[in-house]
Amino acid sequence: MKVISTLLLMPVLFLFSGCVPSELVFRELPEDPAAPVTVAAFLPLTGNNRIYAEQMKEGLSAAETRINALTGISGRKLKVQYFDTAGSAEGTRNALKQAQDAGAIAAIAGYDTGEVSMLISHADRLRMPMVIPLATSDYHTQTSSFVYRNCFTDLQQMEMLAAYILYWRKVSKGAIITDLDGDEEYTRGISRNFTQAINDQGGTIVGTVTLKPDSTLSEEQIRYLLMNEPNFIMLSARGKRVAQMIKSIREAGFIGIICGPDSWDDSEVTDALQGIHPGECIFTAFFSEENSNREFKAFRKEFRRNFYHYPGACETQSYDALVFLAIALNNAENLLEFDRNWCTIKNYPGAAAIYTMQKKGNIDRTIYLKSFGVEKSGGTLRPFARLSKKLQYSKLKDYQVIE
Repeated sequence: MKVISTLLLMPVLFLFSGCVPSELVFRELPEDPAAPVTVAAFLPLTGNNRIYAEQMKEGLSAAETRINALTGISGRKLKVQYFDTAGSAEGTRNALKQAQDAGAIAAIAGYDTGEVSMLISHADRLRMPMVIPLATSDYHTQTSSFVYRNCFTDLQQMEMLAAYILYWRKVSKGAIITDLDGDEEYTRGISRNFTQAINDQGGTIVGTVTLKPDSTLSEEQIRYLLMNEPNFIMLSARGKRVAQMIKSIREAGFIGIICGPDSWDDSEVTDALQGIHPGECIFTAFFSEENSNREFKAFRKEFRRNFYHYPGACETQSYDALVFLAIALNNAENLLEFDRNWCTIKNYPGAAAIYTMQKKGNIDRTIYLKSFGVEKSGGTLRPFARLSKKLQYSKLKDYQVIE
């Protein structure tokens, strides 16, 4: 921890001295001016999240093409090289070694919270800036001064959800279900930050349930929660298990709000909800197809032409992450110059959101709130995700006052 604290303070200590410590100097580019700038994309191409990795790869490929069609990086072409972490510790070590041997000077880091945590622990040693497109843990950018993000954090998305529940829906008493199946670090982080956000804004959590991996939500657990008469239930879970628990909670008679994090914005969830009326639900998202800014429209059109389908959250977040990494790397030989470039990104209309980058890895960006609409086709209920609100995180307090 002492070493980490020192590294985090170094940019401040040397900002005005004109001296850049070797620990903050990036690896040198090849002497040949025609050689490209190599950026590593650490993705779980053969792991449990390989489907999302392929989506990220398409977004990164689209960004690489755009960057090279403009000015590249520092007058050189950008080369994105993909390294398979397999979503495991051993795979991560191998991928990092391969990227180092390939001369990568920066990286796009992983998909989920656990994968990213394994990657960024090596950022200082490799002197490699890493940008996180999708993993939301608040602790990631506190780990190293080399770590940046274009995704919102767990606390930011939970503050937005709490504001919606308390200020727009005018209810204040809730419960939390934490599912440890899958990415335990992520679901625990969501529940912890949701509790903090609700308490900070004057609400109350009246009951909590934690599900062990491979276990199901029991009638006893649901009865315990409902006996405390919550107005809303946070379901910190992922994938098909979200749909299963929504169904069980509704069948038990709960008619209040069921809410969730960004992991709900996934076709796996809506596909598993077929035949179920989910009732009133609200969840956060990185991306909405109803985004009206020019950058998204141009990106969407070009992406469709090249990949034969429209982009989703993984593609747009990855695209933006690489664009921002290129901006920060341009003519930057050390972390101080990188950070200075990174902080020039202000009110930037990216493909996924409006972004303003802040010091110490903090970020202000758009957070989307989505709900489930329901279509009835051939007698079958077909829930689908739809946009409810689009809010800039920095304006949250203003919205609270207005409402």
